[in-house]
Amino acid sequence: MPTYKDEKTGSWYCKFYYTDWTGKKKQKLKRGFKLQRDAKDWERLFLEQFANAPDITFRTLCQKYKNFKENRVRPSTLQSQLNTIELHMLPYFDRKVIAEITPADIVDWQNHLLKKGFTAAYTRQINATLGMLFKFAVDYLGLARNPVKSKICKPAPKKVDFWTPEEYKCFSDAIRDNIELFTAFEILFYTGMRKGELLALTPGDIDFQEKKITINKTLAYVDGKYTIQPPKTPKSNRIIDIPQFLLDEIKDYMAKIYGMDPDDRLFSRSRVWLGEALTRVCKKIDLRPIRVHDLRHSHASLLINLGANPLMIAERLGHDDVKMTMNTYSHLFQSHREEIIEKLEKIKF
Repeated sequence: MPTYKDEKTGSWYCKFYYTDWTGKKKQKLKRGFKLQRDAKDWERLFLEQFANAPDITFRTLCQKYKNFKENRVRPSTLQSQLNTIELHMLPYFDRKVIAEITPADIVDWQNHLLKKGFTAAYTRQINATLGMLFKFAVDYLGLARNPVKSKICKPAPKKVDFWTPEEYKCFSDAIRDNIELFTAFEILFYTGMRKGELLALTPGDIDFQEKKITINKTLAYVDGKYTIQPPKTPKSNRIIDIPQFLLDEIKDYMAKIYGMDPDDRLFSRSRVWLGEALTRVCKKIDLRPIRVHDLRHSHASLLINLGANPLMIAERLGHDDVKMTMNTYSHLFQSHREEIIEKLEKIKF
């Protein structure tokens, strides 16, 4: 890797030929390096971008993974993965050649990660992202094996927090004078939609005749700006039936907004708006606070108490399958066992 010193400036530069993706041979020149070593490192990393072999560095693997995923996953999903890589993997592996990273190296990294005291769910998510990186290298770059062999820790027991209808009424009564906030939380509690789905809603998504709301997009924060993108999963594209009282509340709210077009967002707010309001109001009225996402659990609990079956709840929440619904809310269904036995006793004749 030849590098050269610029006698006029005292800095270093590299000048070399490479073959691009079309097969054409091209020359590359890069100036302004303080050290010869920096010039050589830059040339090596540049050439690795065009390599399709497992003798590349971990940093180059990450760049290739990013290029591969850019048009295959939602921008917010990719951004989350890249943030995880930047924070928890590059500081540890960075310039290591991926073919030389062993399962023992992965275990050392896992031990290093476990010492940070993250939740089990977040720790497992980080480990899974590393596994996906090496799986990509196996599938597309000729890496012989994926060194991420063991799970990093056991999953923590799922904890579902929610408000009862009585608790939610205390909260909604406290915000009734703020029609924008009141309407937003009414939609969340009585539909179970996600926060991003709510914030992406437009008047055109609401069918007042058929009493339905169509969910086909979500508001995400990517690269420092808000963007509208497809929902979390294909099953998240759904149509939700809603009660008349909720339609009336939405209609009253829309009537107070001048010049709203069918494609305008109903709630032109940031993703932190709801959480900040919830925390503030709960503190004011001395109500047990929950997360905004827990309103989905509150809605599911409401449906279960009303006798809804798991399939209906899965479709309404946009779960990929009923198994996810049962894994999350099985303990709530179990609370109805005694009621079922009582009903069985009554039908005996």
